[in-house]
Amino acid sequence: MSLRAAILPVLAAFFAVLPMASLAATLRTATTVTSDSVRLSDLFMDLEPGQDRVLGPAPLPGNSFVVGGRQLIAIADQYGVDWMDQSATAQATVTRSGRVLDRDFFIHLVKQSLPDLGEGPVTVELGDFHPMTVAADDAKPVVLSDVDWDQKSGRFSATVYRSHPLGDITQDSFLLTGVVHAAQRVLVYTHALSAGSVIAAADVRVDESYTGHTGSKAYTGDTDVEGMTLLHSVVVDEPVLERDLRRTIIMHKGDPIMLSYVAPGLRLSATGRALEDGGAGQYVHALNLASKMILTGRVVNGAEMEVDTTSGAMPSDGNALRRISASSRSGG
Repeated sequence: MSLRAAILPVLAAFFAVLPMASLAATLRTATTVTSDSVRLSDLFMDLEPGQDRVLGPAPLPGNSFVVGGRQLIAIADQYGVDWMDQSATAQATVTRSGRVLDRDFFIHLVKQSLPDLGEGPVTVELGDFHPMTVAADDAKPVVLSDVDWDQKSGRFSATVYRSHPLGDITQDSFLLTGVVHAAQRVLVYTHALSAGSVIAAADVRVDESYTGHTGSKAYTGDTDVEGMTLLHSVVVDEPVLERDLRRTIIMHKGDPIMLSYVAPGLRLSATGRALEDGGAGQYVHALNLASKMILTGRVVNGAEMEVDTTSGAMPSDGNALRRISASSRSGG
């Protein structure tokens, strides 16, 4: 027999045992599971066929736990796993994959759940909000229930329930609150302005679909605010609110003024005296010095008032003057 013929059976026997060595299990030091249970194959690779089985529940979505070396050895012994490199110092970290339901997720959910929002843009502001972590493969992780929406104020509340409860009442549901702002047509500032600024036409513009929170009555594009004085500082794109502005006083109580009577084909003038402070375009009372009658008119400038011909004149007796003076002090 030749040397080659004698060696071949030995080599064949040697290589025949190599696949058997590859069957030894290898520890997974870190693994991520998607289901709600942990299997033997999540801890060990290269198990024998049919050896895999469920060991127990997985951690909560987004959470992890660590399996120590002694527990790993016990598991390997219990299920007959040939773990060649077993060690009491080894450990395996098992993480449950999760999906975070953030603020944007719940804003979208609220928009879907509220009726009569219309077709215009809508913004939703959430109150005290905390993200929720759910299973990564959960297509419908939560349900919105008991939705209560006050369309006048925009405030809403609803209860969020997990579709698959964890068994912890503090994590399985919570109260969701906030405010819905539907689109509206308002004036906004075109740039930042400081307190005391007198508003010019270029300082404001109309936003046809403003969805922010106003908190007070906002001026619309139909309101002329030119010449009014700003009471506090503002920033760009902030809505123009009634509480922001006051008329810039150009006509002062007691000043001599010209009273203009304007009608189709007619313009008359008379001397008078202002009975109230007034801003441009504001309606105030004045006394006609010739007739001694009290008239109502629109302030044109600091020295002229255009009489409102549709309003009636009244005698300048003491009671009438006192009423006008009281109304001026109260801001009426």
